[in-house]
Amino acid sequence: MAVYKRAYRAYNGPITAERWRFLVLTRYSLSQLFSSRAFSWFMMITLLPVLISAAFIYVSNNAAVQAALRMGTQSILNVDGSFFAKVLLGQAWMGLFLTCWAGPLLVASDLSNGSLPLYLSRPLNRAEYVAGKAAVLVGILSCVTWIPGLLLFALQSSLGSGGWAWAHKSFVPTIVLVSFLWIAVLTLISLATSAWVKWRIVATAVTFGLFVLPPGFGEAINGVLRTYWGRVLNLPYLLEVILTNMLDAPMQNHGPFTNEQVPQLAAWIVLIGVCMASLLLLNKRLRAREVVRG
Repeated sequence: MAVYKRAYRAYNGPITAERWRFLVLTRYSLSQLFSSRAFSWFMMITLLPVLISAAFIYVSNNAAVQAALRMGTQSILNVDGSFFAKVLLGQAWMGLFLTCWAGPLLVASDLSNGSLPLYLSRPLNRAEYVAGKAAVLVGILSCVTWIPGLLLFALQSSLGSGGWAWAHKSFVPTIVLVSFLWIAVLTLISLATSAWVKWRIVATAVTFGLFVLPPGFGEAINGVLRTYWGRVLNLPYLLEVILTNMLDAPMQNHGPFTNEQVPQLAAWIVLIGVCMASLLLLNKRLRAREVVRG
């Protein structure tokens, strides 16, 4: 078509229902992320530990394979709470890496390009805008946390001895609840950081630093004050405290004061507090840019 024939035309396509309109942001954000081949490959790499865990479950329930591998009759391959705790903790770190990649692209680009007033001048409010952006991370992180965890549970239930699934039925709500707690922490911290830092590289560094640097300060506090409360600054540690207590699994060795761990209630309070603080920072950053139509 010639250039002079191009003119403005009103949109005549289907209109998304108002209650689901925020998912338009989710759809386009996901398409932007997966348009990168590197991100698609990285997403698949994060699932490799899940495949290894599935192979572990298969071997632990197959006597013929154990005999072929000369493991003997006393197999040390046990699929229990400790196994699922290790799997979920490993996938929690994978989720952190994914968040550092995808999170800075969600809000920072809208702020740096000045497009946020355009979004909020449409039939979208701040809550719907945040929900649309958060749904991106929730969907991605679900694919590497609770969904693989439930699939591994189903695999063990089908291969294990009769009654295993019923005896360990408490694993299912634990996997879902703890995974969504971690997803909320990662999502809200990433969105808040992305809203306050416009440059992607800096936002990625800040997001990752919030999970890596505070534990060092916490251990310094422990060493000086001879206490273990400095670990409340270590968010992955707090997740481990909650997960191991709910799955009745042993904690890993965390240096001095290993026998004294932060109470589970305190871990819940700190992680929920981090979510609330991130939400307040995000709301404060977006409030001044909301456009009210008369």
